Amino acid sequence: MIGADFEKIHFVLFGLNLVEPMAFITDLIMGSLSIYFAFKVRQIESNLAFYTYWRLFFVIFGYGAILGGIGHTFFNQLGVAGKFPSWICGPLTVYCLEQAMISIHPIEKRFNLFKLISTLKLFVVYTVFIVICINAPITEKIELPFLPIAINTILGVSFAAGILAYWYKKKLSAKFKYFYLGVLVMLPASAIFLLKINLHQWFDKNDLSHVLMSAGIIYFYIGITKISKGLKEVPLS
Repeated sequence: MIGADFEKIHFVLFGLNLVEPMAFITDLIMGSLSIYFAFKVRQIESNLAFYTYWRLFFVIFGYGAILGGIGHTFFNQLGVAGKFPSWICGPLTVYCLEQAMISIHPIEKRFNLFKLISTLKLFVVYTVFIVICINAPITEKIELPFLPIAINTILGVSFAAGILAYWYKKKLSAKFKYFYLGVLVMLPASAIFLLKINLHQWFDKNDLSHVLMSAGIIYFYIGITKISKGLKEVPLS
């Protein structure tokens, strides 16, 4: 089904009327995987900001995904408010990813410019998000607050883990290819969600998006581990 949503799957557990069990399962898998990656990155012996920001990315992304799954399944109990924790985590994860990739840029002028743009963009996204939540009928059109978050995610991830990683591959190390490969795997998730491309009632746009995003962060983690031994040789600004 394209352009519309299947009827939500309902089930009862402990007397609660719950919905979207698959969204909770795929969110839980994605979140747990990300938190595990955060633990593994922490074991890398380095004080570089690159690893600190990636660890933060995995932690915030992981908990955001798990909270998103709770928001899906307990929608009848929490309503739109249950979506907010996951939405709020979104821009922060993108910011951490951007800062991680920018932190190793060897050209000082670009390094400073990119860091400034990333920080200003975070402020703008949250401002737009708040304005929409205050003024728009979000209870009727629940996708509206998610739009600035989705656009920010597409732009931020494409630039930092896509364009910058491709440049680093040519200038620093071929191992940076894993980052833009992760972006190529992950990017269709936004289109699938926004265009409402549903393969099946039990595997809808949310579930397919979660699988692609999980594959994307696996590529990111592989990239981090591949360059973990040689990154300290990179000329940092």
